[in-house]
Amino acid sequence: MTMNKLKCSVASCRHNNNQMCSLQKIQVDGPAAMESRETCCGSYAERTKSASNDTSCGCGCASERTDIHCSVAHCAYNENKKCSAESVSVGGCCSNPSVVSETECCTFTPRA
Repeated sequence: MTMNKLKCSVASCRHNNNQMCSLQKIQVDGPAAMESRETCCGSYAERTKSASNDTSCGCGCASERTDIHCSVAHCAYNENKKCSAESVSVGGCCSNPSVVSETECCTFTPRA
């Protein structure tokens, strides 16, 4: 399995632990996206106040390497629904995203 280097700047996500993801794989969505703001991290889950200090997946496995599945048909890095980019950046369209649609794959590059 190919693992992508993932840097996540979405601090409001419960899976974010110092810009690393505690999930072993994430889903990037936006099947018809033509630019990064039309994509999103489908694995985003808002950090709740009760989970504000819980930044792990229960196993302490936050890692800079994550398996990325992708439904963005027009992205140059989408190869059979797997991301082929060596390094991926996930961010938000606002300073404190609270829903999936406020996140985005900043690495999105349209197919030529």
